[in-house]
Amino acid sequence: MSEPVVRDNFSRGEAVAGLTWLSVGALVSVVLETVYLGWWSFLVALLFNVVLTKTARLWSPRPGVALIPLVAWLAGFAVALALLPPTAGLVALPLAGIAGGVWPLLRAK
Repeated sequence: MSEPVVRDNFSRGEAVAGLTWLSVGALVSVVLETVYLGWWSFLVALLFNVVLTKTARLWSPRPGVALIPLVAWLAGFAVALALLPPTAGLVALPLAGIAGGVWPLLRAK
């Protein structure tokens, strides 16, 4: 069985571009999760934010940098909360999003 190849010779510009695209993905995710709010949104927020944080860790080992997509997701959520009428589901959604975004960092320790 061969070992996975991890690319670590990328430029700072590539890392910034990667984190930018992850943040765009986070914003698209939060729009879909808030517009089509249902129980599936909680699962999607949890799992997709896990993926975003794990992928961000590939671009930087620093936990603060790895949380950039989660911060973008939370900013998008704050805008959605200001525009949409608050419901119990909408208010509880960030718990799933934050848990998913932070979990890979806690698990790595």
